[in-house]
Amino acid sequence: MKSVYSLLFCFLSLTSFAQQPVYPDFDVDSTATPRGGMDYLTLFLQTNLRKPIKAEAEGISRRVFVTGIVEPDGRISEVSLLKSLRPDLDREALRVFRLFNAWKPARKGGVAVRQVVKIPVVFAANLPFRYVDGKRTDYYGPDLKLTSDSVAAQYRQVMPIDSLGMPTGSMITYQKNRSGWKEVSRLSLVRRKNVGTASGKPTYQIGYQNDDKQWANQSMSYELTDDGMLVRKTRHGETYQTSYPTRYYDNGMVAETSREETGRMLTTSWYPNGQIQQIRFDAGQFGSTYKFERVQSYWAPDGKQQVIDGNGDVVFESERPSYADPSKQTRYTERGSYLDGKPQGVWSGRYADGSFSYEETYDRGKLQTGTSRKANHPDLTYAANEQLPEFPGGTGGLGQFLGENLAYPADAQRSRQQGKVLVSFTVCTDGSLCDYDVIQHVSPSIDSEALRVVKKMSGKWKPGIQRGEPVRVRFSVPINFALY
Repeated sequence: MKSVYSLLFCFLSLTSFAQQPVYPDFDVDSTATPRGGMDYLTLFLQTNLRKPIKAEAEGISRRVFVTGIVEPDGRISEVSLLKSLRPDLDREALRVFRLFNAWKPARKGGVAVRQVVKIPVVFAANLPFRYVDGKRTDYYGPDLKLTSDSVAAQYRQVMPIDSLGMPTGSMITYQKNRSGWKEVSRLSLVRRKNVGTASGKPTYQIGYQNDDKQWANQSMSYELTDDGMLVRKTRHGETYQTSYPTRYYDNGMVAETSREETGRMLTTSWYPNGQIQQIRFDAGQFGSTYKFERVQSYWAPDGKQQVIDGNGDVVFESERPSYADPSKQTRYTERGSYLDGKPQGVWSGRYADGSFSYEETYDRGKLQTGTSRKANHPDLTYAANEQLPEFPGGTGGLGQFLGENLAYPADAQRSRQQGKVLVSFTVCTDGSLCDYDVIQHVSPSIDSEALRVVKKMSGKWKPGIQRGEPVRVRFSVPINFALY
């Protein structure tokens, strides 16, 4: 019943807006503007644009002008084309512009009013490529750099793709010789199940892996839900330890993306309505996590920039399950300051229903002391915000345990099978393990042996800690089987 009322309210709101006059920009006291500024609307559009595959193959550069009405509540409505360019580019320009619903509305006589806006959506030029029968062909020179000169090229790479550019089959690389093109490598498309995802939904990953069962260097992998919705895509760098992910909301809008800049990872995130949220630098990837370096900029949901060049006071708000009643949501508010991009001074957080709170003191990003309070629990004092689960003796201790307990399966030795198995599991609050899954395979017998040894580690782990309290943490261990 609640959802019916919500839909009715939205319908009545839209009807109310539609009855109001629509003003041009020259007939208002203050014009409608994107929250965060026009530069960040442009960044949003460029980040979310997916150039249609045929247009990308042609390498074309075009500008599509779209129009819409900024409503008094900051949403965009009645989006349309000012002038049609070509159907595939038209559809994509309209799709992306409809995603941005973070406008500061126009005002007239002190009242928010409807205003028409006109925005260019730019499709930037790219190096063209051959696209025939659903297959993309790229050419490379002797220096392995992309080239559009197929005659002078020394290598060509052929990859079947779908309409969104995602791979659908094996990627084959050819090298030119006197008699023509000779195949030199073939990477099969891999589909890998994921477990313990942040959303709680089962997902799978597709992409190309090398002989070591790692994602191939300079390739893309894609994480999708079982119904085909894109959750994340990742560009893998020159080593398996470096990757640059892009995360998506359910409506297909980019939630967060990363790229390399001056040797560091620059990460940009957006609110669900499209408004810019945060720009931060990460020092790089360490295992499966990224080491935070500094927050460069942060914007509140109303579009006000709270952190500028790493400095400012912030207030974070979100909805969280209550500690008193996990079936209910409560408002969570955090407050603190950044100095040169790092937490400084006193930070505090509190659930509106009083079921949880914390207070921490920082000195240039380093936690000095912290205290957390949870409903019906004694106060906890700590000197480390988070600690990952750890096997006794750390990495060295884990390696020693594996070396003493692993047995290379006889059938795998006879057939010369080798590779790296990745076993995923949950470290529980008492150090026991559960929810095992092999997410990177080598062979049935090798996979079984890796899983057997991981299960033998149950009860030996130190649990993960968050604000002084043990928590369940999803963890993965790579186990290498190599014949010498």
